[in-house]
Amino acid sequence: MATVDELSVVVVGLGPMGRGIARVFAQSGARVTVVDADETRTRDNAEVLRREADRDDRPVPVTATADLAAALDGADLLVEAVVEDLAVKRDLLARVAATGSTGLVVATNTSSLSVAELGRAFGDPTRLVGLHFFNPATRMRLVEVVAGPQTAPQVVDRAQRWVTGLGKTAVRCADTPNFVVNRICRPLYYEAQLLVTQGVPAPVVDAVAQAALGHRMGPLELLDFTGLHTHLASSETALREFGDPRYRPIPLTRALVRAGLTGRGVGRGYYDYAAEPPAAARHRVVRPAPAGSGPVVLTGPAADRLHGVAGLIGDTADTPADAVLLYAAAGDPGRCAAEITDLLAAGRTVVLDSSDAGWLDVAPPGVGWLRLHPTAERVFAEVVHDDVAAICETTAVTAVLAATGASSVRLPALPGLVADRLMYTMANEAVTVVEEGTATAAAVDTALRLGMNHPVGPTEYVDRVGADRVLDGLVALARFTGDPRYRPCPLLRRQAAGTARRRS
Repeated sequence: MATVDELSVVVVGLGPMGRGIARVFAQSGARVTVVDADETRTRDNAEVLRREADRDDRPVPVTATADLAAALDGADLLVEAVVEDLAVKRDLLARVAATGSTGLVVATNTSSLSVAELGRAFGDPTRLVGLHFFNPATRMRLVEVVAGPQTAPQVVDRAQRWVTGLGKTAVRCADTPNFVVNRICRPLYYEAQLLVTQGVPAPVVDAVAQAALGHRMGPLELLDFTGLHTHLASSETALREFGDPRYRPIPLTRALVRAGLTGRGVGRGYYDYAAEPPAAARHRVVRPAPAGSGPVVLTGPAADRLHGVAGLIGDTADTPADAVLLYAAAGDPGRCAAEITDLLAAGRTVVLDSSDAGWLDVAPPGVGWLRLHPTAERVFAEVVHDDVAAICETTAVTAVLAATGASSVRLPALPGLVADRLMYTMANEAVTVVEEGTATAAAVDTALRLGMNHPVGPTEYVDRVGADRVLDGLVALARFTGDPRYRPCPLLRRQAAGTARRRS
């Protein structure tokens, strides 16, 4: 099989993705010919490609032509990166098939359309494979190698080796809507949008995603960057293809798109870019740790999860403390209510650490509520302050923030708060992807680390915190909202049962 530097590659479609893909192959030594819709677009976009390569100090030799048949003469691989429109792609593939070359491998860079359907449009689905590059293709290391149900195994193997030859990391997956990264991130985006509709400002959502979860860009800023109209279209595709109500689009995003407020490109989406850049908005809502560092006692059924956090000490009868922090996992409100009552009766001031909205029903008046997120660099806190629910940020909460040195944001008493809600739903989707055989757990984690720069893969997260904890969190979300979005997948339930049995 030819190595990358022996390949003759044709790239069709010279938007940002097509130009990036062409550069990647050319930089690896392939002979690259680029084609666009007509002579003018081909000439102009090929010149843009050359300028971009020169600007990055990596000039590349490419041949530009609008004659598709001539470009395909002797080609080993065609990569189509035309607009994400099934009719446009079908027309292109029919023209490619008409050249009569039987040795050509055809790769589609689609991010949401069916590889199987494109294979049928080409006429020989055994030779069509998905190669989903991520933007910008010149920098992003991940490529999803998508096998259609009729793609020949040797074609998938060749495509994977070519990706490796480009210096990229190939993740193999089956042909399902949105593949791996976009599929697993779908609940991340949905929940971020829902949180805004439920009263959490967009900068708060994104600040939590960055500070507590380590995401480089918050989900709402990312949606604005890629375009809300693009996200809405892929959401409608996911709902149509899966037929599951948990993939239904969020009405607020539909309303923004109808108003033409599609994100950064037009100056307004979830952020108003004329009023305040996202970074400034996040800086505005994040509060530094307060001064003072009196001792805080740590207790509760899941307290071991916060062992080692500076400023939290064990409880003894003679321990002086400004506050008692009771750490409770999801599903614990009913079990812990009596412990809080006893602490209050003993004259202690109590702060809950939990994201379970069940505390709305059982937390006594005057008890503070937050959720701590210790990371290697810092401690970050979601602080519940909700006038509607009569839950205030107490002096004991301030004491906990001061003792742990936690910066924080305020938000209402919503189920899962922000960080846990984002992670539990994304982890559930990841386990679903593994369960249905779309990709392996290792592939899923690699894809999210490289494709989204997430510090922890979602199935790795499940292993780290425990499948039972994720399950309890989803059950609590489902119980509070009645929404099928939070339905745990069967494999997660089995993993949680196995975790519980191994502990006993």
